[in-house]
Amino acid sequence: MLFLKECKKIIFSLVFVIYCVVLFGFYFTQFANDCKKPLEKPIEGQTDYGTIEKEVPEIMMPAAIEGLVGEYLSGEFSAYPYGFYKCVKLKEKDRKKLAEIITELSGITKETLEKFDDYEPSGYVMGEDGGLAYTDGNIPEINIPPTLTYDDFRELMRKADKIIGGGSKYSDENIIGNFSRIPKTYEDALEEWERFYNDDKITGAYARLFCDYLGIIVSTLPVFLAVFLSERDKSSGMRQLVYSRKITSARLIFTRYFSLVFTMIIPVFITALLAFANVKKIYPDNELDKFAILKTAVYWLIPNIMASTAAGMLVTEISSGLIAIFVQGAWWFASIFASSELTGSIRNFTFVMRHNSLLGYDIFQNEWHTIVFNRLFFTVISLLAVLLTAVIFEMKRRGVFNVKLFKDRSRKSKA
Repeated sequence: MLFLKECKKIIFSLVFVIYCVVLFGFYFTQFANDCKKPLEKPIEGQTDYGTIEKEVPEIMMPAAIEGLVGEYLSGEFSAYPYGFYKCVKLKEKDRKKLAEIITELSGITKETLEKFDDYEPSGYVMGEDGGLAYTDGNIPEINIPPTLTYDDFRELMRKADKIIGGGSKYSDENIIGNFSRIPKTYEDALEEWERFYNDDKITGAYARLFCDYLGIIVSTLPVFLAVFLSERDKSSGMRQLVYSRKITSARLIFTRYFSLVFTMIIPVFITALLAFANVKKIYPDNELDKFAILKTAVYWLIPNIMASTAAGMLVTEISSGLIAIFVQGAWWFASIFASSELTGSIRNFTFVMRHNSLLGYDIFQNEWHTIVFNRLFFTVISLLAVLLTAVIFEMKRRGVFNVKLFKDRSRKSKA
């Protein structure tokens, strides 16, 4: 059976062994390292419980307006329109529109903004003694009009976000996290812990943390296996043999694809079982869901394996394995560093989903519809990429696909 032959070929390859070693190594050094003791219930009277996002107009309004003025004066705006970082520089007509919004928000006129030459951002700077010192920065004085309501403020911020291009700090999705973080009270910390214990049932929280860590690995390593199989066929002459057989291109490509995905899922499932055993060890007296981590891994991690594998197969078929690894690496890198937030920043097209916390159950639930769309999108796009790979493979069999994206200069030089 072709599927079993492909699986055997993969499992006994050095690349698969390396994949397993890296996967297990990452599991033990990251997730298992975070699961040595249970999450303690907060104790009343502690000096610090961390911070929490909370919609507090008195805090958010001056902070967001100051941020908008500062970015206007710097000439650059940070945005994540599709989950990827983008430095936005506005055209003059858009700067004029934004200046009008700033005037409504802060009382600062466009003329004052344009003439202000002493802007300095807030943050840490090097002091005269060589140490770091915090500076509040320097911007024109802000006087929020007393007639400006909170609803008006939010609507103006939406307009500012639209001018910037979407995905800015001032969007509905980002404004609270960027400008309204406050210290947690004991009651806040206790409420989060109770969600962890009662709503997440403990294992739900650890399932997210497990997938957060493993998602980093399974979003990039599969491309190496996809490239390995394709390049191996080319170098061994197997491709010419396949061309002459009756098996359809679609059957061959999809069989190879699903064998790659299937074999790469096995180590993930094994680590998921290990993760549950680890959690059970530190919560021996609690009734835990044995399959919570496994179920979360299915919808969270399999689409990443599918997408990375499909991308590797498609780009290798079009150009070369080296280019496929480069493309997948660039995609992975861009997704990992798309946002500084490790929780609460999952968007429709976020490739590597992050939720690096045992807390934040409510944040994850608020993102659930986005997560469902996200995972379905990458599943569908992966299958379409494999279908396109099969089409290109069939065209090559017929000798009608001769596109060379990169010429082999070494052969030219020898000629």
